[in-house]
Amino acid sequence: MTSYDLGGISRPTLNSVLTKAVVNWFFDADGRFLDFGGGYGVFTRWMRDEGYDFFHYDQHCPNLFARGYQADISGSVGYELVTAFEVFEHITEPAKTISQLLSISDSILFSTELLPVPPPPIDDWWYYGPEHGQHIAFFTRTALQQLAARYRANYYTNGGSIHLISRRHISEKLFRLVLHPRIRVLLNRFYRRKTLLDEDFALAMRQAKEAAEQLTRSYTPTSRIPQR
Repeated sequence: MTSYDLGGISRPTLNSVLTKAVVNWFFDADGRFLDFGGGYGVFTRWMRDEGYDFFHYDQHCPNLFARGYQADISGSVGYELVTAFEVFEHITEPAKTISQLLSISDSILFSTELLPVPPPPIDDWWYYGPEHGQHIAFFTRTALQQLAARYRANYYTNGGSIHLISRRHISEKLFRLVLHPRIRVLLNRFYRRKTLLDEDFALAMRQAKEAAEQLTRSYTPTSRIPQR
């Protein structure tokens, strides 16, 4: 996260709308989900509030809003879908990361701007981001297709910045239709889930109570007030 990134709140909100539409149409909404490179945890918290069992992972950013829902990416836990919004352009070894994510899920929904062909000069494309220097990986559509094929997966895109690498076979036309701004909002009206907020709050309160009780039991005064 940098001072140039002004989308830290609005982006998770917008991404939640398209993610819900994709999950509801193509995946099992009752499954377990991972937000990889999830920043401060805003998106994970938002999706849990919307009723989706999301977990957070980010090795570079503190999880402030989804504490207690840190994801296990060791391989012992599988996920119905991995999301990675505005992450790929920061990765030093994209193929290695994709391989790791496809070992715990068969699908990755992510966002990154496609590199124009031919590549524009550095001053002519805003996504290079030389002022902050954090965008270090850029992909053409062909590059993403080849990365997907390397791991026997399929590549789908909305033709813009939203992409899906998946071992599932779906219609790209349908994928694009579901991601259309009007269609995804309409779809989400028909797929409403019970929020996990109340359940998460109850768990947080139990954990806080248990921590307080443990602290009380372990407390031993180190000195006593002298009696007069």
